[in-house]
Amino acid sequence: MSKKYLKFLPNTNGVDLNEFPYYWITQVHARYVLNIDNVLKKYGLDNSRRRILLALGAKPKASISDLSEMIISKMSTTTKIVYRLKDEGLVNTFSCSEDARITRVELTEKGKDMILKINDITSVVLEQSFEGLTPLQLEKTIDSLKVLYRNLSH
Repeated sequence: MSKKYLKFLPNTNGVDLNEFPYYWITQVHARYVLNIDNVLKKYGLDNSRRRILLALGAKPKASISDLSEMIISKMSTTTKIVYRLKDEGLVNTFSCSEDARITRVELTEKGKDMILKINDITSVVLEQSFEGLTPLQLEKTIDSLKVLYRNLSH
């Protein structure tokens, strides 16, 4: 490893865990999920189902494979969540007309309504989490996270 990043590694030469960037990324993510799960309880949802619903809002009639890639989840986990959402009446599944091996997923009207509710109640968590940041600081944070993601995706 290059010496220029050595100071950010935890537990090397007495370096504090608080200097390790991924410590903070995981801490922020865990706190976000905890807060999101708390507000989603009102609708009987959790963060996993929210992520699938929002992914379908962004990519209607996505395959389960597409959804797995979008939310970075194992196919088996995504499949379980999709069928739970189907049992709840929030999505429908159907075989792809071009390739029957592919299962496509689409939002029901109830699912579309749920996305509106999700966005409404989660906006409070987002407002809270961005307090003290300017829009420019947030944009720069997003840009930095995109670079980290690209670097880890090779």
